[in-house]
Amino acid sequence: ADMAEARIWAMANGVSDGSNPGSVVSCQQMVTMLYRFAGRKGYDVSGKASLAGFPDNGSVADYAKDAMAWSAANGIVTGTAQGTLDPAGTAARAQFAVILMRFCQAFRV
Repeated sequence: ADMAEARIWAMANGVSDGSNPGSVVSCQQMVTMLYRFAGRKGYDVSGKASLAGFPDNGSVADYAKDAMAWSAANGIVTGTAQGTLDPAGTAARAQFAVILMRFCQAFRV
């Protein structure tokens, strides 16, 4: 029940499209939802960093490019130990926790 309510909220507020609610989340999907949430809350989402330093930057989906650049600019996503973004890779719980912590620190949430 909690997931259904959260899905409805996320769709109504433009945070998520609500598709595949029971599936895994990729890094770029997670970052895009945080980016949209930040914009909805009035946080500054104008800063963007170049992703050119990440060898897999070309694999970032079009819908996630601004969000990934924003997350890099704000230190929310810094890349994997191998120096990649791994945008389509599954976001593990530990990665989600780190990204959420960095988001909270960057925006004093």
